[in-house]
Amino acid sequence: MKVTAESFHGLITRLQVVLSEIDYAQKACLQAGKMECQLLNHLFKVKTPVNMNELARVLNVSHSRITRIMDNLVSKKLVQRKPSEKDRRCWFAIITDKGKKLAENSQQTIVDQQKKILARIPDKDVEGVYKALKTYVDKYEEVLKATLVDL
Repeated sequence: MKVTAESFHGLITRLQVVLSEIDYAQKACLQAGKMECQLLNHLFKVKTPVNMNELARVLNVSHSRITRIMDNLVSKKLVQRKPSEKDRRCWFAIITDKGKKLAENSQQTIVDQQKKILARIPDKDVEGVYKALKTYVDKYEEVLKATLVDL
């Protein structure tokens, strides 16, 4: 089979479906929406209180959308809001122990899926698959960056 841009496109489309299934597994652990998942995982990753404006920027949503997402997470006791000591108008999001546990479980679900996938790939091929995928993703990011700069 000759590999063409069209065959890569087809493969990437399949990969996107697979990745959306991974995202679904992550959401299923949280029983939350996609943005709630992303916010909780971001707080889990950074491990420090995060300014609400920063969260809006990181997730690329409006301040009012962050407020609604936070309201949902606070009501589920996954996140707390804390006012800034320096500026009464500024609030910080802090992940709770319950939120940390949920984020850990979510991440573990993804890792467990990856282990199952790797177990189905012959040992002799795992490194080659990883290197090829990494090379492709690296080059894809380069093209995206160049495209965004050109716009």
